[in-house]
Amino acid sequence: MNDSSSRQLILIFTIALGLLMILSVVPWSSLTGNTLKDFSLLSDLISTERPVLAVTPPLTTEIDEILKEEDLEQSDTISAKTETISAEPAPAPEVEAASEINGVVAIENYAAGESLAKFRAALSQSSERTVRVAVMGDSFIEGDIFTQDLRSMFRESYGGSGIGFSALHSDFPGFRQTVKMKTSGWSLHDIRTMAAKDSLRVLSGDYAVSLENASTTFKSGFAGPWSRTSFVYLATDSATVSVVTETAENAVAVAPSSDVQIITVEGNTASAKISATPGVVALGAYLDTDAGVQVDCMSIRGNSGLPMRKLNKALCDKMRQWVDYDLIILEYGTNAISSGQTDYSGYSQVMARSVERIRSAYPNADILIMGVADRGEKVGTEVYSMPACKSMVNAQRELARKTGAAFWDTRAAMGGDNSVVVWRNRKLVNADYTHLNRDGGRELARLLFNALNQVINE
Repeated sequence: MNDSSSRQLILIFTIALGLLMILSVVPWSSLTGNTLKDFSLLSDLISTERPVLAVTPPLTTEIDEILKEEDLEQSDTISAKTETISAEPAPAPEVEAASEINGVVAIENYAAGESLAKFRAALSQSSERTVRVAVMGDSFIEGDIFTQDLRSMFRESYGGSGIGFSALHSDFPGFRQTVKMKTSGWSLHDIRTMAAKDSLRVLSGDYAVSLENASTTFKSGFAGPWSRTSFVYLATDSATVSVVTETAENAVAVAPSSDVQIITVEGNTASAKISATPGVVALGAYLDTDAGVQVDCMSIRGNSGLPMRKLNKALCDKMRQWVDYDLIILEYGTNAISSGQTDYSGYSQVMARSVERIRSAYPNADILIMGVADRGEKVGTEVYSMPACKSMVNAQRELARKTGAAFWDTRAAMGGDNSVVVWRNRKLVNADYTHLNRDGGRELARLLFNALNQVINE
């Protein structure tokens, strides 16, 4: 073979390899509604799993100390009595069997009247307004995992665009793939760092304070473009805020006020920049549309759900004039379970205060409690389901009964006992046998969406 032929073969090979690499980064599943699956040419060299996240250590303060406090101001934690793990899995407690309809783990209704009646009524208006769903949770849904696919599935039936809610600052902006973020000049506060007397406790669990040259740039990711860009904020001092998109811009000078304010830019766009001078409390950006269904991901790493009992109802009332919710899904429990603990009645008792607080702040929304997912622990050389998961599911189902909420048994939907091992073998969860990867998030979203559809269409 002469040099010319060799160069031609090398060129053809290089072009073919380049095309394959380009095709491998295209989000085929998002573009085709999961008809075509994503693939990675470098999957054997580069891990596509999320970073393994350590679960918050067991909660250790006695639950009785919380319950003795009239206003529950002193503690967010519960007792976590642990036992030595033997070479055999600990005996699992009995758990109430989940309801199934046509092979789908069903949503259990503990409210008076029809299941998810408010949400169903709202969906009938989805062509006229945004039907908004909040998914509140912990690292299990961090980075829009699970919620991004639940959003896409609703969107196929009811329309909508964008990603909905986003904080103005993220410690891990590159992990979320539905939108790309670049932030600077913000001081972040969330329930992990808030002082006990901090009153700025809103549904998302966090807020950001503008410093010098505070700005956040959003660029479209897998979720695609959006048609309405809104910034919700408080002005603690005289300031200037602005929203700039590809099609328009809006800048306003604001005076100090205790009222929640909003600045909005209409028009299709795949990018937006929100800026503020010092003296602004950012309560959230909303990248969506004026109709269809929007699913807002509100994840706080390490959140047990207990701090939500301190939600500022008055502040939420002010926010509701701009952003209200039709369904609020609570995904908690991962950060409250510990090996060897079998009694979570105290957790359920305090969480009931969180549920009632959320309901009083957002009276137009149905509440759906997701049971904790299956989680693995190593016993000897093998991995088994943590028996504490069953105990937590029992407590969460009882929580739904006490508060009149809907309940979905996530663990049962995954397959029940040792399902996390099966999901790990299917490459749906990370090596920690706790957190979903993106494929696992898509699968769990499908299972919940099917259950929701049973209720919607009954």
